[in-house]
Parts: sequence; C-alpha cells; structure tokens
Amino acid sequence: DAGLAGTDALVHTPAAKAGPRALAMAGVSRNDVTQCQIYDCYTYTVIATLEDYGFCAKGEGGPFVADGKLAPGGALPTNTGGGELSSFYMWGMTPITEAVIQGRGHGGERQQSNDVILVSGNGGVLNYHSTLVLSPHAA
Repeated sequence: DAGLAGTDALVHTPAAKAGPRALAMAGVSRNDVTQCQIYDCYTYTVIATLEDYGFCAKGEGGPFVADGKLAPGGALPTNTGGGELSSFYMWGMTPITEAVIQGRGHGGERQQSNDVILVSGNGGVLNYHSTLVLSPHAA
C-alpha cells in the first residue's frame, strides 16, 4: 500500500542511519551526548528524531520526554533556544545556530553542558536527514 509506505516514512526517519554514522565519525557514543539541537519543523519531529537516534525505543518518545529531561537542567536539554517552533526559523540553520552558541558557552541563562552536542536537520517530508556532532573539546 503506497499510503502505508508514505506513513511509515513519516514515522521511521533517516535519522536512524544518519545519527549512528555521525556519532561514529566523531568517535563518541549516544551516551556521550549532553544536549541536542533538533530540527523541529513539525511538533512531533523532535520525538521521532530522538527515537530514531536511539535515545528511546520507537513509540516510547512521549514517556521518554514526559519527565522533563529535555528541559533546561534536564538529562538531555534539547532545543535550548526554543527551536524553530518557539523561537525563530532560519531556513534549516536554527539548530546549528543554537549549537554554536551553546558550544561557545555563550548561552547566558540558557547555557547547558556543551561537551557533545548532537544537531539534526531534515528535508523533504522527513525524507532526508543530516546529523552534526559538535564539541568545544579537541578530539
């Protein structure tokens, strides 16, 4: 069914491939990530991306984030500048901009641990995905 394939593509994103590849290239693991800057073009995109990165199992994103772990001071602060849905949309650059601010330690009151920052981007209708790993520390 073509409709099912289309729906499946919205649930299982290319982040499942891009995330592990980027982490491996950076020589770090998902457990090393101290914050995420996730491309949030739709309200569910952050949860779908976190699931596909393997922070939690597919379908468990809601309970995973319900305890506030994505909030400032949480276990995995995410979209610390508000993301595209709550701050500004700079044509796909919003997550990168906030990651650079955080990585430089220029986040002011919103500054979080910046050891390893996982940044995502996507295109199409979640058909394409990119992952960037940033850190102020030398490899």
